[in-house]
This record gives sequence, structure tokens and C-alpha cells, in this order.
Amino acid sequence: MNFKPFLLSLTAFSASFAVVAQSRWTLQDCISYALENNIQIQQSNLTAESSEVTVKQSQAAFFPTLTFSTSQQFGFQKVETQDVSTYDATAKNPTYTGSYGLNLNVTLYDGLSNVNSLKQSRIQHESDIYSAQKTSNNVQLQIIQNYYQILYAHESVLTNEEIVRVAERELERTKAKLEVGKGSKVDVAQMESQYQQNQYSLVNARNQEAAYVLTLKQLLQLGTGDEFAIDYQSFSTDDVMALLPTVDEAQQMTLANLPDMKAAQLDVQSAELATKIAKAGYQPTLSLSASVATSNGNTYNNNFAEQVKDHMHESVGLTLSVPIWDGRRTRSSVDKSKIQLSAAELAQEDTRLEICNTIASLHLDITSAQARYASAVKSEASAKESFELMEQRFDVGLESVVDLLSEKNKYLQARQETLQSKYTALLNIETMKFYTKMEGL
Repeated sequence: MNFKPFLLSLTAFSASFAVVAQSRWTLQDCISYALENNIQIQQSNLTAESSEVTVKQSQAAFFPTLTFSTSQQFGFQKVETQDVSTYDATAKNPTYTGSYGLNLNVTLYDGLSNVNSLKQSRIQHESDIYSAQKTSNNVQLQIIQNYYQILYAHESVLTNEEIVRVAERELERTKAKLEVGKGSKVDVAQMESQYQQNQYSLVNARNQEAAYVLTLKQLLQLGTGDEFAIDYQSFSTDDVMALLPTVDEAQQMTLANLPDMKAAQLDVQSAELATKIAKAGYQPTLSLSASVATSNGNTYNNNFAEQVKDHMHESVGLTLSVPIWDGRRTRSSVDKSKIQLSAAELAQEDTRLEICNTIASLHLDITSAQARYASAVKSEASAKESFELMEQRFDVGLESVVDLLSEKNKYLQARQETLQSKYTALLNIETMKFYTKMEGL
């Protein structure tokens, strides 16, 4: 028994199981696992493999074709009698004939159609490889977006948990003040209402995080029951405020790296070759043919081997075919191929513009989010300090519940703005890094 395939399969299964069973998933873990297991990526890879077969088929078109053919015929033949010169309709003998042939054919010239077809199939194969990379990139971008949504949702959960603890502490303080005659039932009711609202917000935040986690598991083709936990990394201000390349630099790096642009360029080259292939219909074709044939039958007196030998004949010839009128089929093919070439050129330019616009918008989103973050951090610090002072004044009876809750809501809004701008910047920076392949961004 050959244990090598079994061991290889066991190793692959073990590696896959180890990834699924690991306790914490980083962003790179998610991307690596998706590249190996995502069905869309696997399907696009199969398309590239199929076009590779087409390349081999185009290469084989340069070789001669060799066929063997045979036919076996059975019948009855009328026999002419000795005493009359007409056929006797009642006298028939069974007949049998067999023929055998070996035929070779090779195209010597076809207007370079075969040459250009081979070039086109190679370009199409390369284009399919880039298309597979495009599919892979799309999946990776979805994972990046969803991963950072989970990080944002998780930090939002932590913030809401902190708010609930604060609300619970405020509610207990208000109740304590009521017991010593320094508060009112209205104050307690307002604090109770605020506490319940904060609890509701916490539940929503947890549900949102769970929804993002489920979406990510679906992208990874993981089962809903599979263990899955995110590695909740922390980010510094330097991470959020990372320096960016200029828009022009980012656009040039993206155009050089993205398979979308390379695939569009190959589509133009393929369309140019399609025009040359169509024009080959105007050219004459020259082919060489050779054959060896023989036959046998029961109307001969000698045996099978002698008949085959006696009836053996060989032939070789050249065939020249010159197109004169083909019902405008070639002209129509040329015209259509030119239209397809123009469409491919427009698609290439559209792809270039789309990439440049995407990078320009992404660059603007990052700089805007960074500016918002810098402002939000200061605003949050001021709001937090103001809220803490308000809490102290409330504890000694200098401020009302309404004023305290108002100041608390301002702090929550400032905190939420900090989180949103922070993760908007981080997500877009990670996306820019993916597009440009720029290390250290």
C-alpha cells in the first residue's frame, strides 16, 4: 500500500483543522484560510486551469492529424448466366468487401491563424490567472472590511459595558441620596430609565458584533458551530495617523500591482489577435495530405493477406484553397473583431479611471478620518473631564439629574465619534496598504 497520498492528505487535514481550532484569529489568519478554502477562489482557479488545457490544444494544432478508417460492406450481386446476355434476376451471390486506410493531414499555411490562435490562448490563460487573483482580492477586501467592523463593534461593546457600569453606579448613588432625604423618586426614575437605555444599547452592540462575526465565518466557509474567536489587537495613535503616500504615488503603485489593470491590458492584446485571426480568412490555405489504403473481398480467389498486399496503394498531395466569395463571413468577422478591440480598449481605460478614482477617494477618506480622529480625541477628553466634574457636583447636590444625564450624553457622543473616526481611518489605511502593497503604511 502506498502511504504517501494518505500522509499528504492527513497533513493537509491536520493543518486545516489546526487553523479552524486555533483560539484567536488574526487578520492574516483569516486571509490565509480563505485563500485555501473559499469556494469562489477555487472556482476561479478552475477557470484558469481550463484555459491552460486550451493552450495545449492550440499547440497541438501545429501537429499533423493521423486517422485510420475502415469500412465493411455486405450485399448480393447478380450473376450473368452462360446462355443469355442478360442478368438472371433469380441468380444472386452474396458479396463482401473491406477497405482500410491510414490518412495523414498537416496544414502548411493558413494565414498564420494557428500561430495567432496559440498566442491568444496563452494570453487568455494569463488573463484568467489575473481574473482568479481579482476574485481572491475581492474576497480579501471583504474580509478586511468585515474584520475591522468586528474590531469596531467589539470596542463599542466595551464602551457600552463601561457606560452600563457608570449608569449602575449613578443609579445606586441616586437611591442612596433618596434614602437620606437628599433626592427624589423622580431622580431615581430618570436614572433607572437611563440605566435601562444603556443596557439596551449594550445588547444592540453585542448583537452587532455577533452579526459581523457570523458574516466573517460565512466568508471563510466555516460552519456556524465552529469555534471562532478574533484576536482583538489594540492600535496606537501612530497607527491611526500613519503617513500616506501622495495620491499620484498611490495610484501608480496600485495600477502596477492590481490584477484588474493587467487583465484589462491582456484583453486588449487578445482582441488585437482576434482581428488578425479573422483577417486570416482572406488568405489562402495550403495543406499536405498522404494516405495508405488497401482492400479485400470474397470476389477474389487469393487469401486475405495476399489481397491486402496486392491492393495496397499510397498517395501524397498538396491542397491549395483560395477564398473568393464566402458570403461576407470573413468580412463580418473582421468588422466584429475590430468592434471588440475598441470595446476592450474602452474597458481598459475605464478600469484605469476606476482604480484612480477609488484610490483618490480612499486617500481623501483617510485624511478626513484622521482629521476627525485628532479632533474627536480632544473633544472626548474635554467631554469626559466635564462629565466627571458634573458627577462630583451631582454627588454633593449642586447639579440636577437632567444636567448630569445631558453631560453624560455629550460624553457618549464624543466617545462614539472617536471610535468611528478611528476605525474608519484604520480600515481605509489597511485597504490602501492592500491596494498599493506598500509596507509600513
